[in-house]
Order: sequence, then C-alpha cells, then structure tokens
Amino acid sequence: MRAIWEGTGVLEPHLQELKRLEFLYEKSGGEEPIYVFKHALMQDVAYEGLLTTRRQAVHAAAGRALEALYADRVEQVYDRLAYHYSKTEEAAKAVEYLTRFAAKTARSYAHTEAIVALREALIHAERLPAEERDRRLIDLILRQARSLSVLGRLPETLDLLLRQQERLDRLQDSSLAGPYYFLLGNTYSLLGDQERAAQSAQRSLEEAKRGGDEATMSQAYFVLAREGVWSGQFLQGVEYGRQAVLLLERTQDRWWLGQAHWIVGINYWGMGEFEPALETEARAYAIGEIIGDTRLQSFAAWGTGMAYATRGDWEMGIEACQRGLELSPAPLNTALALGYLGYAYLEKRDVAQAIPLLEQAVQQFSRFRFPQQQGMFTAFLGEAVLLNGQIEKARDLAIQGLEISRDVKFWYGVGLARRALGRIAQARSALSEAETHLKEALDTFASIHSRFEVGRTHLDLATLAHAQGNQEAAEMHLKEAMICSGF
Repeated sequence: MRAIWEGTGVLEPHLQELKRLEFLYEKSGGEEPIYVFKHALMQDVAYEGLLTTRRQAVHAAAGRALEALYADRVEQVYDRLAYHYSKTEEAAKAVEYLTRFAAKTARSYAHTEAIVALREALIHAERLPAEERDRRLIDLILRQARSLSVLGRLPETLDLLLRQQERLDRLQDSSLAGPYYFLLGNTYSLLGDQERAAQSAQRSLEEAKRGGDEATMSQAYFVLAREGVWSGQFLQGVEYGRQAVLLLERTQDRWWLGQAHWIVGINYWGMGEFEPALETEARAYAIGEIIGDTRLQSFAAWGTGMAYATRGDWEMGIEACQRGLELSPAPLNTALALGYLGYAYLEKRDVAQAIPLLEQAVQQFSRFRFPQQQGMFTAFLGEAVLLNGQIEKARDLAIQGLEISRDVKFWYGVGLARRALGRIAQARSALSEAETHLKEALDTFASIHSRFEVGRTHLDLATLAHAQGNQEAAEMHLKEAMICSGF
C-alpha cells in the first residue's frame, strides 16, 4: 500500500470522503496527514482507471516530490525514483535514476538486480535526443558488461560488447573507447583468448592515454598482468601489475588498487616467490578490509591460501582459502575459492576433502567457459583421484586437463597436467612413459621460469630414477631440486 498524497489543500475534502467510505486511512506523518489505501486492490483499481497521460503525470509528480523530500539523501530512494520516472515520458530522468539504482545495487554485489535496471534504462535511452543517445547507450552497455562478468556470464558479456563495436567506432570518443577495450580485453582474457586479450588491453591503454584517463590505464595494465599468469611470463606480469599500482596510488580507487596488488601476488606465486606473494596479498586484503569490500578480501584470502598451500603450510593455506570462500559475494569468485580450497586439501593429501571441492570447481568453470581454471583444476582433480586409488579415472582427467590447458596456451596448467600424467604412469608401473611425461613437465615449467615447480618435478624424476635403479640420475635430480629450493 502506497501513500498517494502528502499535504492538505483542495484535495482535503475528497480525501476525507474517501476515508469515510473506508477506501483510505490516515497515518500520522508529522505536521501533515498521510493518506494510504486500505488495500492494494483498491490502489490497483484506482491506478488502472487513470488515462495514460494522467498516470504519467502522477508518476512525474511523485518523482519530483521524492526529489524534494530527499534532496540531501536522494540515494535512499533511487529505487522509487527509478520506478516513478520509468513510468513517465521523461526519458533522461528515467535513465539517470535507473543507472544510479543499478550502480548502488552493483556495489552491494546484487548484480542480477543491477542488470535488470540497466536493461530497462536501455529502453528509455533509445528515446533520448540523437546527440546524447549513443553515448548513453554505450555507457549502459559497459555497466551491464561489468555486472555480467562478475556473475561469470562470460560469453554473454563478449557478445554484448561486440555488438557495440560499430556504434563505438562511429563516436570516436576515447572516454568510452578506453573502458570498452578494457572490458573486451578482460573478457577475452577470462575466456582464454590471449592474443585478443592483449590486443584489446593495448588498445585500451592507447585510448586511455589519449584521454588522460589513468583509472582505465591501470585497469588495462591489470589485464596485461593477468595475461602474464596465463602465458607464463610472470616477471612481465609483475611489472605490469606494478605499473597499475603506481597509477592507482594517484587515484581514489582503492578497490582496483587492491586488485593490482592481488595480481602481482599471483604472478609471484607462479614463479614460486612465496614471501613477496604473501606480502602483496596481505596489502590487497588490508585494502579490502578498509573499504569494506568482501570480494576483494576473498580474492586476497584465497590468493594467500594458495601460496601457503604450495609452499607446504597446508593448515594456513586451508584456513585462508576457507576464509576466501566464506567472504565471496559473487559466483565466479566463489568457484575460484572452492577450487583453491580443494587444492589446499590436495597439497595436504586429504583427498576426502579435496575431491568434492575440486569436482565442484571443474563443473563451475566448465559452465562459466573459463578454460584456464577448468584445465588446471581438472589436472588437480586427476591428482586427487590418483591418491584415492582410481588410476584410470585419474589418467582420463589429467588428459582432459592437458588438452584444455594446451588449447588456450596456459603453460602452467600444461605443466601440471603433464606432471600428473607422469605420476599416474609411474603408479601404473609404466616407468618409461612416466619419464617422458615428467621430462615434458620439467621443460614446460623451466620455459616459464616457475622455479618451485621445476624443483618439485626434479623430485618426481628423482623418485622415478630410483625406481628405475638409476642412482646417478636420482642424485642429479635431487641436487637440482635443492638448488631450486635455495639450498
């Protein structure tokens, strides 16, 4: 039931008569009475009885009244303003408040609700004057793409963005092109298209530099830093991440500053540099705490957990990844937290805990079309299943992981899958096959300078050489493993 009028005047006698007839009741509202329909059905009948033009006038009047009443706290009524102006002919007001409402809901990670509002805003934007319409439409599409991406709806995000290419080219506006190409690069990156991701991020950089947009420049550097992880160019990833940090420290955008620290940490993890990885993840987590953003805290928590688990601090790794899962407010990040929690349990050799978590992660990344993570966690699941004694199933999973990772040139994932196949072959007593897979894994990790994984693979080769009766090779691999460990 909604109040229809606040105040007295010429309507007062009519309102009193409706009250006498029990259509309305009077609610205390300070100096002026507030009249409210007694039943929603009465309100609906009254509303449906209005002519279209009269309805629009009522909604416009309600919108203006709310703007006046909440002038100093208008964000509290974005939803009501969006509702009322969307029922009027005032397209600019409808777009403005639907956009503001969407931004507010997106900040609280209610992205599905934000997308609904933005789609309605697009309808009203079509009625804007021609000189304003295209820019407004692009802005709304970019906002929608951000929300879709957080929800893991990656193919839908890509399709939405690509359909705006012609309009964007026509506008020739760097302030729109920079964010557009960042989002396009970000989406290609998550979908495993490294070449287009890098091209789009570089184009975003160029457009942002032209417009002096340091915020977008930093986001483009973030995409390039994450591409460092996918391509195995971790040092370059660290450098791009640091450039993002330097730019963001000059802005007020704390969330992206935290993300920049996070991706630097992930690149350090890939190299096996765990102390700097943990330091940068701690910075990201601290920023998340300060700004009260659980998604950033979740990223940093499971990033911390994977570093701890990889270097052998399993309990600390499990605890951090569990915290990342509990804090996660969004589906894609939840899948990541699930997967790395499963990985932490795998490092501990607790397969009863690891297997169901890794299975969930693999299923979700398949649904999201996020191949790098799907391939890597499929390989981890193969390792877990091997420890559970299911050798043939483990082999099938490792082969799947290898194929997925190789298709998108995710070399870290390729190394993991090849090493898993080596361990599985050794469990089958196929020692020659095991040696081939393990040497391929060693070459892969060496090519991307993943020192820690090189060391771990040397240990596997040492164990295999011992089983083959080749003590000289076993000692050589042990020596190389110790060098990689810093001994």
